[in-house]
Amino acid sequence: MSRRAVHIASGIGVLFTSLIYAHLVHHAFIVHRHEFSPGSFIVGLIIAAAVGILSFIGAFLLLTGGRNPKSD
Repeated sequence: MSRRAVHIASGIGVLFTSLIYAHLVHHAFIVHRHEFSPGSFIVGLIIAAAVGILSFIGAFLLLTGGRNPKSD
């Protein structure tokens, strides 16, 4: 496989993993929210959001090869 193909495959893998992670976070913090104390709910939600954002950024960088798509 070429380097570009590996980057695209990795990016798609990270993207799907991020989507599954977002689904699990939704289930944990929206569906089962009554099982958490208010403090742990807020802290957990902030940490989960930060990890999710970084995961999507990683997928974007892998899919684009880490370069600006509008550059010549």
